[in-house]
Amino acid sequence: MIRIACIGDSITWGFTLLNPGKQSYPALLAEMLGADYTVRNFGFNDAAARFDADTPYVKKRVYRRSLEWNPDIVIIMLGTNDTKHRNWDPEIFRRDYSNLVDSYLQLPSKPRVILVAPIRIFLPLKMPILGLYPDILETGVRPAILEISAEKGLEVLDLKDLFTDSGYMMDGVHPQRKGARMLAEAIFTFLNRE
Repeated sequence: MIRIACIGDSITWGFTLLNPGKQSYPALLAEMLGADYTVRNFGFNDAAARFDADTPYVKKRVYRRSLEWNPDIVIIMLGTNDTKHRNWDPEIFRRDYSNLVDSYLQLPSKPRVILVAPIRIFLPLKMPILGLYPDILETGVRPAILEISAEKGLEVLDLKDLFTDSGYMMDGVHPQRKGARMLAEAIFTFLNRE
């Protein structure tokens, strides 16, 4: 049995979905992969990679549980909530994101760690939703994740072009059912590429 830990924020958890336990991307990914895999959702709403953010992922129980589970594959999709003005600092983000990644690389299971540069943030109401800023995601978070993956020799899945508009997420941030399925399919395809 191959254990996959999905690390992330509300996009991973399935915020805005009626039944995250069945409709979130980790739940759909589990269906797609079949009986040889166990996929667990370790997402936490509002979580950020920065260790001193308003909601630091590393200070949540799900983070400790994900480490204790000792997964074989780790999929990390964090950074969206780091775009809040009170959370954003390029150097601190880089340092803390890198340290978080290292905490998984150092597990006894020696997991395959995949970094996911998050989906885009859209502004359907022409103003930041939940205090999240698309410009910081595109000029700060995304390049940092791509650079960290290159430095550490890790696989990276850049989801910048998965959605071209906010049609799959009513609030411009959280995918609805069809969007969550597209997200799961993109990750499934990446996991199984040759």
